Amino acid sequence: MTAAASSAGEPHVSVVVAFSTSDVDAEPRTIVEQIGCALDDAGQAHEFVFVLDGPVGRVEHELRELETEHPVTVVQLQGGGLGESIALSAGVKRARGDYILNLPPYLQMQPPDVSKVIAALDAGADCVATWRVARIDPWLNQLQSRLFNLVLRLIMNTPFHDLNSGTRGFRRHVLDEVSVYGELYRFLPVLASRQGFRTVEVKVRHREEKGRAGFYGVGVYLRRLLDILAITFLARFTQRPLRFFGYLGFVATVSGSLMAAWPLYEKLFGTAGLSDRPLFVIGAILAAFGVQLIGFGLIGEIIIFTQAPNLRDYKVEDVVEGVAEAAPRHLDLPQKERAPTPPAAGAAVDSTEGPASPSTQAAPVSQSPPSAQGSNGDARAVVAAVADGKAPLRVREILPGEDARWDAFVSRHSQGTFFHLTGWSRVVRQVFRHSPQHLVVEQGRQWLGVLPLFETWSPFLGRNLISVPYAVYGGVLAEHEEAQNALLERAAALGKERRAGYVELRHLETRPGDRPRSPLYVTYRRELPDDPAAVLPSLPKKARAECRYAIKAGIEIHADCPVDVLYELFATNKRRLGSPALPQRWFRGLVEEFGKAVVIHRAVEPGGRTLAAVMSFCFKDTIYAYYSGAIDRANVQGVNNYIYCGIMEWGSAKGYTRFDFGRSRADSGPAKFKKHMGFEAEPLNYEYLLVGDGAKLPEFHPGNPRLELPRRLWSKMPMFLTNRLGGRLSRFLP
Repeated sequence: MTAAASSAGEPHVSVVVAFSTSDVDAEPRTIVEQIGCALDDAGQAHEFVFVLDGPVGRVEHELRELETEHPVTVVQLQGGGLGESIALSAGVKRARGDYILNLPPYLQMQPPDVSKVIAALDAGADCVATWRVARIDPWLNQLQSRLFNLVLRLIMNTPFHDLNSGTRGFRRHVLDEVSVYGELYRFLPVLASRQGFRTVEVKVRHREEKGRAGFYGVGVYLRRLLDILAITFLARFTQRPLRFFGYLGFVATVSGSLMAAWPLYEKLFGTAGLSDRPLFVIGAILAAFGVQLIGFGLIGEIIIFTQAPNLRDYKVEDVVEGVAEAAPRHLDLPQKERAPTPPAAGAAVDSTEGPASPSTQAAPVSQSPPSAQGSNGDARAVVAAVADGKAPLRVREILPGEDARWDAFVSRHSQGTFFHLTGWSRVVRQVFRHSPQHLVVEQGRQWLGVLPLFETWSPFLGRNLISVPYAVYGGVLAEHEEAQNALLERAAALGKERRAGYVELRHLETRPGDRPRSPLYVTYRRELPDDPAAVLPSLPKKARAECRYAIKAGIEIHADCPVDVLYELFATNKRRLGSPALPQRWFRGLVEEFGKAVVIHRAVEPGGRTLAAVMSFCFKDTIYAYYSGAIDRANVQGVNNYIYCGIMEWGSAKGYTRFDFGRSRADSGPAKFKKHMGFEAEPLNYEYLLVGDGAKLPEFHPGNPRLELPRRLWSKMPMFLTNRLGGRLSRFLP
């Protein structure tokens, strides 16, 4: 460990650990050896700064030994008992690194996961909080921690799940600007976020801790409650004190006035006196106290007003002069209805230029990137480095807070589809619990490609990586072949790490390179006319006649179908075909996630009964007709033809220019129907990276003759049973 650290010159990462007299189970040697080894593996020059807050006995003796073997600095505070906030400040002043990694006196996470914290800082985060997953400490500790964080999320609406985790990462300027005192140290991510710094939370694997377990004293719980009250005020009301004191004062004044009103009324208009009416006295005092609280708030507002020019609770992400960047388009608007959208603030900045992150797998670590507050000169330097080809390509996983930037990249890319969006991934994760492994390739601060990946496991298909599950399209989006190859190399390496059989890339268009492909599926697309009235005449003669038959029967198409109605028709069709249906919560999740970008049309007969329904997705200039269902023999009336004709007319009227009929197996019944509607088959370029021993292209699909008997049996089962079982089985059929 020492060789890497010493040869690197000035340390890039400073590990700061504070010890107090109560840390009898501290592990200084374990921290130095295991964390140091992990930082060496990540190529990070580092140092350790240990702060002794009082006499620590064995720990101090052990630290003296470590000083002769490792890059360790020991800071002894005079007196002791000063608290973690002061100890951290003292350690930071002695630290030399650009990044500060703050650890508790004993390890709370698996040491290799320290690279995730460093990667998040490299990617542009200013503060990184950790979330210990798969907790292995006593159940009482877990319960107390979850209650503490739940109360914070409810009161303050914070996104953090584990503020009790003592492992945090910071850029140095964060600790220079964010003032903490007392026990507010544990709320540093909240304070940093409030002050305008980009704060993210990363998951780390929990390690068995040697800290205290069981109940704490009553004083500890009282202090935690007061800390929550303090941080709530500091985070929400320091610039709006009248809100805080005004709320309390208003409640006290109204309550007191109501309590005193009746006794006062009896005094003025009756014979009762006030001398023996304690309710009046309490009400009067409470009302007066409420007025005083409102006055305190007004005084606070006057102070804030006079000091406003000196307050700056924001941070400048970047300044770009003379460079025009394309703004992302709204998901639910067609091409000719969209207007430019300004980028969002904070962690969701949508820009072609964004935070950089060196890959710990695919590329060597270079010099540290500019701060997230980088100056104009820094931005120009990075752009110049990218233009000259000097900055290396780096592949990494997407970080929390980068969803908006990912979606903006997908929207700009010519091959980006609705299924590449992070919203699709969120619903997959929530409903089916598949693990996302989304990758980004960047050069300097510029994103050059993305690859959405999910790790799936199935008793029918084994363990694999798929881009993207439950979608017809997916795969790599890259600016050039070099960026594509970097993503594919990392995906293959990830597949081997996860012991997957293959990586499936559901490409619509061809991609450079020679990889195994599956000819099983084709897709159907066509351009939409500008005039909705031209849709019906553009259909083939037979399909046009069937649509007119439905029109004469009085069938109408409406874009107002409830999810429940669609699901009933969809599940009925799937059972009839002998296939498991997706769970209803999947459809609800898509509607909740995408809002107006999801449209459900239905064909309604004159009596009001819904004969058919189709769920479509709207993205850029395309309508994706995706999930459908219809009553048995609905097409005898031409309903199936007419509902798709109606969707195309609706899309044309809204300004969409392309209709995507989705994929089908070549020569299947749905494929013939789409050809009957005037669509020509386009081959899909489903590609595979065969990374497992003996891996081959998947053969488990509805067209496999070996599945004919299970399909027949499924179609004979009761509807309530197929719906219940189908929702569970669909998790294994991505």
